[in-house]
Amino acid sequence: MTIGGSKTSVIEWGTAGAAIEGEIESGDLHVIAPFPDGVLVALVDGLGHGPEAAVAARAAATLLTAHAGETPISLIQRCHEGLRKTRGVVMSVASVNARDSSLTWLGVGNVEGVLLRRDAEPASEAIALRGGVVGYQLPPLRAEVLPIGRGDTLILVTDGIRHDFKMAVTVSQSPQAIADSILARCGKASDDACVVVARYARSPGVSVPVRDESDVVMARKRVRELGYQAGLQEAAVEALATAVTEVGRNIVVYGRGGEIRIVVANEEGHSGIVVIATDRGPGIADLARATEDGYSTGGGLGLGLSSAKRLVDQFDLSSVVGCGTTVTLKKWRR
Repeated sequence: MTIGGSKTSVIEWGTAGAAIEGEIESGDLHVIAPFPDGVLVALVDGLGHGPEAAVAARAAATLLTAHAGETPISLIQRCHEGLRKTRGVVMSVASVNARDSSLTWLGVGNVEGVLLRRDAEPASEAIALRGGVVGYQLPPLRAEVLPIGRGDTLILVTDGIRHDFKMAVTVSQSPQAIADSILARCGKASDDACVVVARYARSPGVSVPVRDESDVVMARKRVRELGYQAGLQEAAVEALATAVTEVGRNIVVYGRGGEIRIVVANEEGHSGIVVIATDRGPGIADLARATEDGYSTGGGLGLGLSSAKRLVDQFDLSSVVGCGTTVTLKKWRR
């Protein structure tokens, strides 16, 4: 039996597995491979069992680990070419991207996958599996991209685990406890078995570079998406989107370009959205006047700040003359 688990900067994870009785080595292997701002989670099942299945699974795991930052489609195609001289594998691959809090996944064969949501709807989503064998016969590949939030839990299982494995899941448990429970309650004695559980640990957030009006439109779109994901009411989402429009336009007009960072946050008992808007402009000398109604200046983020301040629950303005300005907006769920 193999049991293991740990944390990366993006996920907390656990795994459990066992070889079929009579075999020393399992042909089912998990892969956890971090890459910049993300992590690859995969589960590989070498066809059959025994040493040849293990050789095929190890070859796939080596390729996946070495190229973890590539797209799932690229990874499966790479494995397909690299495994032609083996008996082949089936696999499911999930790439977790912390930059935009997304999950891109794809499965070939019968390695099942499910994403259990902590707060969003639908409460669970299943990976779309395509028939085929990596290294032998590859089907047309199409990956699916899903938004994910902090606490969402990904589970991948090989066919040595019964299809009703979700009945063994208590989402309040740690990923390792979930993996142990699934193997103990749903593992089959007739095949190698493996399960890997990964829980997203980052607060969802996105960064939007701001250079022109089209970027302001994109920032407004992303703040709406994350606002609803964070549970804000429609009126609160629209108020925050309007505030983001105000500070975004200031970045374009006065700030010489910059960035808007949007984060789902929990602070001191409050949950909601925090927006951090920065510019590279000349800065603001008089911060108090910059937030007065009717005040306008070409020296940084000035125009629209009084309006933005009224639309949010918390507002902070900081600036260094000659270096730029930062505006922080916070809108909490009620």
